[in-house]
Amino acid sequence: MKFFCLIILLANISFSQNSSTVQLEEIANLIITNSSDISKYIYSEELEISNRFGIKYEGITNKFLIANDFALELAKNLLVNKTKYEHQLKRLDDKYSLLNIKIPSLNINKEYYLKDSVIISSFFYHTRNWKTISSDHFKFFVSDETLFNEYSIDLLEKFVNKMFDVLKFSEQQKNEIKLKKIYYFLCKDEIEIHKVTGFATRGIYILAQDYIVTTYNTHYHELVHFLINFKLKELPLFTHPFLQEGLAVAFGGRGGLDAHTISEMGVFMIKSGFANYKDLLSKLDFQKTDASISYPISGLYTSFIIKRIGIEKYLALYKKYSGDLGKIFTEKIIEADLPTEQNWNLFVDSLLDQNPVKIKDNLDFANFKLITKQKDNEIYEDKDEYVFRIKDTLLINSNERIEKYQSKLFNEHFPNRAYNSEKYLIIANQNEISIYNIYSNNLIGKYVASFSVPVKSVLMKNDFFEFAVKKELFDEELLPGSFTF
Repeated sequence: MKFFCLIILLANISFSQNSSTVQLEEIANLIITNSSDISKYIYSEELEISNRFGIKYEGITNKFLIANDFALELAKNLLVNKTKYEHQLKRLDDKYSLLNIKIPSLNINKEYYLKDSVIISSFFYHTRNWKTISSDHFKFFVSDETLFNEYSIDLLEKFVNKMFDVLKFSEQQKNEIKLKKIYYFLCKDEIEIHKVTGFATRGIYILAQDYIVTTYNTHYHELVHFLINFKLKELPLFTHPFLQEGLAVAFGGRGGLDAHTISEMGVFMIKSGFANYKDLLSKLDFQKTDASISYPISGLYTSFIIKRIGIEKYLALYKKYSGDLGKIFTEKIIEADLPTEQNWNLFVDSLLDQNPVKIKDNLDFANFKLITKQKDNEIYEDKDEYVFRIKDTLLINSNERIEKYQSKLFNEHFPNRAYNSEKYLIIANQNEISIYNIYSNNLIGKYVASFSVPVKSVLMKNDFFEFAVKKELFDEELLPGSFTF
């Protein structure tokens, strides 16, 4: 009787192994042939998350596998020419495993995480034990809680509400995001984000699941990419980068840089003749141009065109220059679709004196009230501005300190100094002034002498750098006793 039971047990194990092998082979075959039937082998919770906003891309059969699929042309090649592929399963911890599919002859190698023999995303696997925090419009997944704070959450919420107005979201659209949440993954560093996403990046919008994955506390730029796709709902997979990145830069800046700090660079490049937006109207030219040039120019031009023609016409232009990769690579934005050169020049000229960080000759301090005077700094104010006289570095405390928070930005600038909840950091030298919000880790104000029109060095009087800053740059009043160096 025991022998008979043993035979039955071995038979069941053998059947289970064969069944698993058959399933893996079917999964591999469905993936490389880009079959819609792969959805039955995707973890249901993950598939629901991927489709929660109803965003669809033309010609894409499996949204969940965007950026990790086998191109349709390759799938046809496999079917017609019977190109051989291999798959291998590696056991991980608990119920997880890693399926590797490769085509040796084409040097293609892709990985897929599995849970209980069905597909999950790499995010599900790597972030399954991360801290989760929910707010009105977000669900946050945080690797290291000490690197994040409620202040950053509030900034993200304010930004999303601002973009609702810019993009003219309906109440239904706003409520849909509020209900289903924007998933925001905060990685502690670039090593971790590479492990989670597979990309060497500091931040990225993942189309497959509509995730923001980033090393920045407030990555507005990637949020704009999501919000425009949600607004359009059904769109081609590719958009001309002059419009796509231009929109994200115009309102979201770039990782760690507020929008107006990049705009200032764009104004200088245009006025100095260093760059011209017309040189970026084809995708190939945009890609050949360094991002430090293409992003400020496209962001500045996007700000101009939206103010000139309105958001609805801009969205129509955005869709017109979207399509498959072949179209985007070969199509150039035609100037007839854009406002006149004269209007563009007038717009740029209107921004020449908009930098909130200013160098002023012959300041009359009798017109300013003294806030504090110390050995290494003096700070004054009037109704609209603060005037700073500092040796080189100034730290400013908040009226509401954040306990237990550790700033990556602070540690980069002061690796041998303990962080004590300072909120703002100002660094000055003869060529530039940088103002950081340490709570969000963003550069919020920048003056560069060589980028100013006309060129003007930072004033230095009696060993103090002297400059003015609009009060609106700070989101709280600077009080006596809050300044250190």
